[in-house]
Amino acid sequence: MALLYLLNRAGIDTFVVHCNYGLRGDASDKDQKLVEDICKLWNFECLSVRLDYEDSEGENFQNWARERRYEVFFDMKKDQDADFVVTAHHQDDQIETIFQRILRGSGLSGWSGMKVIEDELFRPLLSVSKKEIMEFVQQFNIPYRIDSTNEESTYARNFLRNNWFPELNNTFPGWRKNILEVSARANEFRHLVDLAAENIILTDGKIHRKRFLSKPEPVQRVIFHHAIEKYYKNSQISGDFLKNIGKLSQLQTGAKLSVSANLEVLRDRDYFVFITPNVQKSGNRIIISEDEITTGLTYMFFNLYQENFSNLFEPTELKIDIDSIIFPITVRDWKSGDKIRPLGMKGSQLISDHLTNRKVSTASKNNVKVIESFDGTICAVIFPPNSGVEQIGTISEASRCTEATSKSLTISYK
Repeated sequence: MALLYLLNRAGIDTFVVHCNYGLRGDASDKDQKLVEDICKLWNFECLSVRLDYEDSEGENFQNWARERRYEVFFDMKKDQDADFVVTAHHQDDQIETIFQRILRGSGLSGWSGMKVIEDELFRPLLSVSKKEIMEFVQQFNIPYRIDSTNEESTYARNFLRNNWFPELNNTFPGWRKNILEVSARANEFRHLVDLAAENIILTDGKIHRKRFLSKPEPVQRVIFHHAIEKYYKNSQISGDFLKNIGKLSQLQTGAKLSVSANLEVLRDRDYFVFITPNVQKSGNRIIISEDEITTGLTYMFFNLYQENFSNLFEPTELKIDIDSIIFPITVRDWKSGDKIRPLGMKGSQLISDHLTNRKVSTASKNNVKVIESFDGTICAVIFPPNSGVEQIGTISEASRCTEATSKSLTISYK
């Protein structure tokens, strides 16, 4: 509301978009009404959009909500031929962003946080603290509402804001300023990376293979990550991929590795080339890190989690020796040509033949998933519920649990 007031005072032609997720019932509707009423008063055109979390297919709510609202924002930016999508991110948001990236193991370049202008995004309040904003809206009698879910610690950002930051205020006075200084140091690091990547990352996003491999692996990680950030901003490269950066030197011409859910790297003679796989937007492919398996997650119709191996097997579960796979792993639809060496068999078998042999129903075949290790080995096939098969799926002989197994990656129906 402070940002809207400033845009109005500055006389800037603005199209307002409000997203209502309906999570707080009547309170959410009152938020929407406030925005719509103020837009009428200040002669702003306003679009209110209702988004239904039931359409998320079990995704993390905050990730889903962010993706949906930015889809709406950029669709409307294009429709209105606008210059920017303008958001009210402030200094406290910046501190939380940097803090989260540090705790999640982001590389130093990621510690630079958000930028005031980033492509088509404009964040004019990024250097203004929340305290200053609250004082401003009260001084100028700007109407506003507080989202009650901000007071809950369900989400990571709220947990930091409500639990850690008050304690840091007491124990480390001035810590906020120090965190913002981290952002400045990260920007200096980015300049050094630009120098290191010169003549290695080409202007079309390709990586010169020989020059790249001549660098030590720690430098390779930084350069590779820099290429993703520069040319493929919508792709999130995992820490597990970077740990296994040495695999790139073993790629044969024409071979490729998955970098993220929407990006692959291909060896093309003298270059590494990034390509976008032909994956449906509905989310039929995800890249999963070892940390995510440790905490457990649900995807589509099944759960994946790490547990101590108990040597007890159930037809409703698959157990893979965690040490037999290389992270990050990919969960995706099976495709023609995929092969697996089923448990107990000497040779490999086309998954298409395996599904026929297991008598998976024709209607279910399109929903069958595979788990692919970072090295490209398929270590499990997962059948959907009501596939006509009693077992949940099949694991690879190379991924089976043995007496030496201490931890397993367990798959079960949700």
